[in-house]
Amino acid sequence: MYLYDSLGRRHKATNLAWVEQVIKLKKKSASNPWPVIEACFNFWAQQSPTRYNSFLVSVDNTRQTRKDPKFASTYDKVHGAYLRYTLDIPQEVMLMIRCVYNTNELPMDRQFFLEFAKRFPNLKVAQKL
Repeated sequence: MYLYDSLGRRHKATNLAWVEQVIKLKKKSASNPWPVIEACFNFWAQQSPTRYNSFLVSVDNTRQTRKDPKFASTYDKVHGAYLRYTLDIPQEVMLMIRCVYNTNELPMDRQFFLEFAKRFPNLKVAQKL
């Protein structure tokens, strides 16, 4: 069975059940967003295992191509400065998180990304944060 959203995209009915579970999990976890974030990430990884595996390969390639792999830094010739690449999060996961939490409920600041890197170390580009 399929459902159609407001943009006419087709979705499996099981996805609707998952959304309802995430909403319940958000209410249950109150101010702790990490159970919901983990649920979003795990759902994405299960729904698209090929994209998940290719994303991990991409992160590994990025990790290996940095000038300094410990800090994942590279020199930017345009700005004349070193850039540090600490973490890579799939766009789909970020959009799922933003659908559940607005910017006031979950500010995605430096602390958020450091915690994300601790909870999902396979997405970390820099060896040292």
